[in-house]
Amino acid sequence: MKPVNRNLLVEIPVEEKEEVATTFILPTSFKPQEVERYTKVNIVACADDCKQRYSGEAYVETSMIEDISIEGEMHHIVSENYLVLLLGA
Repeated sequence: MKPVNRNLLVEIPVEEKEEVATTFILPTSFKPQEVERYTKVNIVACADDCKQRYSGEAYVETSMIEDISIEGEMHHIVSENYLVLLLGA
């Protein structure tokens, strides 16, 4: 599978979160922030028209990750513009 139009094909690592049982009362108007602004991803492939060849771990804007289901399998792409940090570069 090869992304085009300056897109990156990425994998989102599954992180196990340790749940701690706590009890307290919150106002009914309280809405917890459940989504982090940035997500750590592994870059699998990048389009030929990207400004450079990207690989390895990176952080991208979470809201800009597109989920595409192909033949029952979920794939994730993000535009090169929303790549904010390369790890180990």
